[in-house]
Amino acid sequence: MMKKYIIGGYVRDILRGVPPHDKDFVVVGASVEEMLSLGYKRVGKEFPVFLHPQTRDEYTLARREKKTGDKHTDFVFNFAPDVSLYDDCLRRDFTCNALALDETTGEIIDYFNGRQDIENKIIRIIDEQNFKTDPLRILRAYRFAAVLDFDIEPRTKEILHQMVAAGMLKHLTAERVWKETRRALQKGANSAKFFAGLAEIGGLHGWFSELEKLVETPEIQKYHQSENTFKHIMCALTMVREDDDLIKWAVLNHDNGKGTTPLEILPHHNGHETRGLQLIEQISSRLKTPKEYCNFALLFCREHMRVGKFNNMRLSKQYDMVSSISDNFRNRKLLEMFLRCFYADYYGETKLNEYCNDADFQAICAAITEIYDIMEGITLKSLSETCQQNLARLKGKEFGQLYREYMLKYLQDKLKK
Repeated sequence: MMKKYIIGGYVRDILRGVPPHDKDFVVVGASVEEMLSLGYKRVGKEFPVFLHPQTRDEYTLARREKKTGDKHTDFVFNFAPDVSLYDDCLRRDFTCNALALDETTGEIIDYFNGRQDIENKIIRIIDEQNFKTDPLRILRAYRFAAVLDFDIEPRTKEILHQMVAAGMLKHLTAERVWKETRRALQKGANSAKFFAGLAEIGGLHGWFSELEKLVETPEIQKYHQSENTFKHIMCALTMVREDDDLIKWAVLNHDNGKGTTPLEILPHHNGHETRGLQLIEQISSRLKTPKEYCNFALLFCREHMRVGKFNNMRLSKQYDMVSSISDNFRNRKLLEMFLRCFYADYYGETKLNEYCNDADFQAICAAITEIYDIMEGITLKSLSETCQQNLARLKGKEFGQLYREYMLKYLQDKLKK
């Protein structure tokens, strides 16, 4: 007899006391033909997934899996009507994701003590032999640790370490690695758990080699109390926990250049902001990140060392910098995101030192914002008629130079008022 259950994250989130997301259903005791006869629309290619004809919820036939190769997708499936709910739960990754809800009775079926692990905020694998067949589960473990803010229990961590040591991560595609990374960087996630956890088991190697180099990179204590670049980055990520993934990606990668600092000048990192630009392009290309992620990370990396010195710059330098971080005074959101990254970098340490001064930070942000407020929307037509006539006679580089001079004069006059 056909039976339907809500499965996985929806049930987990109910038990966590947070608003659950989309319902996923597993169907036991049914065939493909029976689902189609009931009006469900098949959408799954690798295994039968069906859309409910009215609600559009997803229904998947209960299945067993058998590994056939090294890739994440190398499986064959058995979704015959005799596959039980237990069989389907057994193939899943973690106990917290293997609970089922009978909507008819309200009963929660928990074969593997997932409810207790949720209460204790623990990530625990269900079946070691089954778990080891899928390399994506290495990243999923730490992604769930970040998003749920759970801890990975010791035996699970040991298994993950074994999988990494066996080179299983190399069998993943860039698209899947980026998808898990982006989820780990989502707003509200404790994203440091994803990268720090991978670092602990050697999982940064290959896909995140730029970050891996930072794990043993020293810092000067008077600037960074942790005396370590990777620890600084993790602290900085924590400062922007409630920001979106675009900001977190820039924070994560802004010090990549320190991993290539010449040994003879360590623990100083002169020029790391310049060296880091190529490394950001490198990791972004490897993971096939959207262009906006690469571009924003490049922007913050390029400017992050100068922003702390902003109030000591000449006005012309200040003008150029604010123009750079706001797309020529056209994008307030871009500027605000940059300042959030600055906040993370400024305060991102295990313990703050004398160089982290709230008054200085606020003064820098205020000065940048004031310049943007003045220059936003200012165009050639905002200048005097004489200025416009002078510019009309010029082209190319000469036009650009004089236009900048006039804009600087406009800014200077407004600041004096």
